[in-house]
Amino acid sequence: MGQVGRPMQALSPKEMAVEAGRRPVEALAEAAAGLATAQDLADALDLLADGARAALGADALVVRVLDAEGRLEARAVAPPGSVLGAELAATRVPADVVAAGDLPGPTGRAAVRAGAAGVLAVPALAETRVVGSIEAVRVGSPFDEHELVLAKLAATQLVLAVRGHAPGGAMTATRRQERLLGLAGDALASVGNVQRASSQAVRIAVEATGARAGALWRRSASGAAELAAADGLPQDEAAVVAALAEDALRERPRPTLLADARLPAGLRQVAVIPLGQRPVGVLQLFFPDGDAPSVEELGRLTSFAARSAHALREGERLEELVGELERTRTLLRVIAEASSRLSLAHTLETAVDRIAELLPLRRVGLYLREEDRLRAAAGRALPRGHLDLASVLLEAMLGPLRARRAVHVVRDGVEPGLERVRAALRSTGETGAVAVPLQIHDELIGLLVAYPRGGALAETDTSLLAALAAQLAVAVQNARLHEQSQQLARERSTALRSAREAGRRLGSLYEISSAFSHSFSLERTGDAIAGAIAEALGVDAVVLRVPDARGELLVPRAVRVPDEALRPALDAVLARRQALRRRRGGAPELLDVETARRLGGAHALLVPFLARGSTVALVPVLAKGELLAELTIVSLDPARPLDADALETARTLAQQAALALENARLHQQLTRFAETMRESLLPQEAPTVRGLDIGHRYEPAAQVELGGDVFDYLELPDGRLAVVLGDVTGHGIEAAADMAMGKFVFRSLARQHAAPSAFLAQANDVVAAEIKGGAFITMAYLTVDSQGRISCAGAGHPWPRLVRRDGRVEELPCSGLALGIAPEETYDEVQVELEPGDALVVYTDGLVESRRDGELYGVERLDAVLGASAALGAQDLADRLVAECRAFAGGELPDDCAIVVIRRP
Repeated sequence: MGQVGRPMQALSPKEMAVEAGRRPVEALAEAAAGLATAQDLADALDLLADGARAALGADALVVRVLDAEGRLEARAVAPPGSVLGAELAATRVPADVVAAGDLPGPTGRAAVRAGAAGVLAVPALAETRVVGSIEAVRVGSPFDEHELVLAKLAATQLVLAVRGHAPGGAMTATRRQERLLGLAGDALASVGNVQRASSQAVRIAVEATGARAGALWRRSASGAAELAAADGLPQDEAAVVAALAEDALRERPRPTLLADARLPAGLRQVAVIPLGQRPVGVLQLFFPDGDAPSVEELGRLTSFAARSAHALREGERLEELVGELERTRTLLRVIAEASSRLSLAHTLETAVDRIAELLPLRRVGLYLREEDRLRAAAGRALPRGHLDLASVLLEAMLGPLRARRAVHVVRDGVEPGLERVRAALRSTGETGAVAVPLQIHDELIGLLVAYPRGGALAETDTSLLAALAAQLAVAVQNARLHEQSQQLARERSTALRSAREAGRRLGSLYEISSAFSHSFSLERTGDAIAGAIAEALGVDAVVLRVPDARGELLVPRAVRVPDEALRPALDAVLARRQALRRRRGGAPELLDVETARRLGGAHALLVPFLARGSTVALVPVLAKGELLAELTIVSLDPARPLDADALETARTLAQQAALALENARLHQQLTRFAETMRESLLPQEAPTVRGLDIGHRYEPAAQVELGGDVFDYLELPDGRLAVVLGDVTGHGIEAAADMAMGKFVFRSLARQHAAPSAFLAQANDVVAAEIKGGAFITMAYLTVDSQGRISCAGAGHPWPRLVRRDGRVEELPCSGLALGIAPEETYDEVQVELEPGDALVVYTDGLVESRRDGELYGVERLDAVLGASAALGAQDLADRLVAECRAFAGGELPDDCAIVVIRRP
């Protein structure tokens, strides 16, 4: 009795395991208790669906019952408002499919579309006859044997529910219709895909009303009816049906029953239901003569129409947002593409061409400021007099319009201060232009002038153009700095050594710039923002909330409470979620008691503090009009309220926070790209060679930027295994390209020149001809047979380590000039034979060049670990080396490292 009510953290591991196993059984037990008191079969099935889904931890669960036609019909889904639930509702499948142990088609297709990892279907058997089924889908992980037993228990409860409610268990027609129409509304409300949701809604509405066919039309941008989905509608009647839809969109604000002789005999009664007071669409249901819906049924369709209208509006808005997001991503890729080569001319020409293609622009011009004058640097289809127009625009943006992010000028406009600009515009023959500055900090380095189609540019397009101009300014400045650095290197470098030194200096500058532009991860960025604001304002608490994936809630990303004594009280308030509200403008606002109560949620919990004189500010973090986050800033002391100066400081910090969050999101995109690039160039698993144990490990650096380490395996025609490790100078896209070239050289030359010395001589000639000046590749190449006989040669690469079974570590001296430095080099070959228990370890220099407080990890530490780990298997030894190096460096590796271990058991 003493353990009743103990918290989970007070339980022993064994007790926690028992508790975790008990909860699913309790969920089914509660469902079983509810079955006995359920009013009818429909209620019983709903209870069973909820209990079984909780027991199995499923994302969606459907309960099917045998209908009069001998098919299994979906009679309950859980959760009822989910996309999967709406998709599976009212579907029917053959009973013999489930009886045979196969997965029903609708459930299988829904699982594939959801990317589910687990799916099961268990028949409910009354003796040997199938009376129903339990089907479950889970996205995160497969179902295990224990969960399969729980599903079978739920199937047994289903048999009892069907038997117990057999006399009055069938759902009434009215209730069934209301339920199915509700599901149809849910299908449209889950507009992840408007077209698929519309098809689902039409199909359910047809089944719910007993119609022969149905169609759902949307109002297009031109106001015409556009077919969104149809069920059972003959192709030959499309024109007549479209005309009826057009009439409904123009003339019928309420559901109407029509008779149209132009339609086939079985479809002449048409229920036309406009969606919304100002219809955004129309639903048509077609009935045989004499079988039209009643007034009451039309009333139920009215409720469905209202829900559908709202859902369609939200769906269209979502499609617009998705389109805007995709275009934003595309234009951000434009800047990345433009600046990838760090060439000023390439940057400008690429940016102009792609921006003109992706935005509604007729002409685009890019101008750079040199000694207070503009120079036309790049352009597309520019009109005569464009440079004069750009020059007067520059004067205006340096003078009275300097605070604007963009300047719109229209030929027939009347805005004061733009008279000279309008005169210059008229001389070009254009009707309108938009100018945005290229600005670095407070310095205006150039101008982007766009000529929109029709003379005007939408606000969203203008904001996007201004954001792109800010990014382009950085790219231009980087390209200028790069070209200046290259020129300086050419002037001061005449020998290979000085060229290498200049390359290393340039690489260091690039890495520093890269680290700045990548910023932090989203988690660390959130913590940094909250901490910086708390410290700058001297407040008691700051919470940064970000929109969730559905855009409905603001969830805490970071909470900062400087005084640990206040943390317990404030954490309980600030760690709560808050409903997202649409607000106008980006100004901070002070929260009062009345507003806090009205907003509810976490804000309502602040009412007692506000009543005692505390002040709370809500500060939106916006980028291009999009809400990236919201800051809640709390000052508990009435003597230190948040005043106007504090709010202005908070607003300034929120603008900086917006840039930091944008950088963090870009950091995540770059991380995903780097991981994909690495995976495409590295082998996924070690080869299997009789008589040998082979392991490998590739560990990327903590930075996002791509490194140049590469390793690969290849089986030679004589049965030997060829192994190569290489390290390309530098980082980033160019290093990745050289890394890919190294892999291609290995794959193309190894079969023709199997001997390590011959291979490296041929590879050196190829790399010397292809690699850029000042770059090179270090490489170790070896062949090994099943008896452990190894031949090895090296090109500027760290010497492999030979680990004897008794723990002695020896160097394998493989010397030679790195690839790409000088052509027609020769390389020596070294042979060694592995005795049973011996291992050969080949690695890149990232393993030994990790640092801690300026001290290198070094070869001595490496040999010590190898000697102590001589008994480990190949893969375990590779993993051990990386773990030791990472621990020495404090958890993060400063450079990529690759390791291959060949061991003779």
